[in-house]
Amino acid sequence: MTQMKPQHDPIGACAASCGATVRVLCLLSVVLSLAGCGPKNFINDNDKLREKNLRLEQKVAELEEQIELHQGEIDSLRAKSAGERAIKEADPPVLAKLEFSDYSGAVDNDQDGKDDLLRMYLTPLDHQGRLLPVAGRLKIQAVAIQDEAPPALLASRTYEPDDFDDAYRANLTGYHYTIELDLPDSIDPAITSVTVKATLTEAVTGHVLSTEEIVDIKTQ
Repeated sequence: MTQMKPQHDPIGACAASCGATVRVLCLLSVVLSLAGCGPKNFINDNDKLREKNLRLEQKVAELEEQIELHQGEIDSLRAKSAGERAIKEADPPVLAKLEFSDYSGAVDNDQDGKDDLLRMYLTPLDHQGRLLPVAGRLKIQAVAIQDEAPPALLASRTYEPDDFDDAYRANLTGYHYTIELDLPDSIDPAITSVTVKATLTEAVTGHVLSTEEIVDIKTQ
């Protein structure tokens, strides 16, 4: 008995292929129409989020680079001091990093709706993450960073060693140095945040450490 071989149906295959293509086009049409139905400020919000994420990524990269550099300096200092210690196996604290606490931020002292002061709570830490009171000179700066414009220095202050010592506090908010920086009376209303940078030169070794934080401010 001779068996009939199935015949190739080019029209049917073409129809099936066209049907699949039509379904894909319809699906894309629906997706595109839905994308166009969202609120108009959705793209702007996304742009702001991407910009903020980019700034955070840049800050993380800078901090990681600083950590590597500081770790090398710490290892060098520890190796240098190892031969000078009475107890060689001891591990004395070494200044390793600076941090701003969560309570840091801008302050509106005169209650006029505009921030006029930055109050930052600075904590020096040793290589084991413990508070380490230090002596030295501190410089604090507030810089405005806007799109398509170079960074603009809004304010700067240097705490000499005596002033820095006087800034040390021990209270309910913890142990820290309270660092204050006056903001200018007139700031561009387009500026809604500043990058605050603190740079400390340690008195004994000359070791230099810095930290940065983005702080929201009210300008109008």
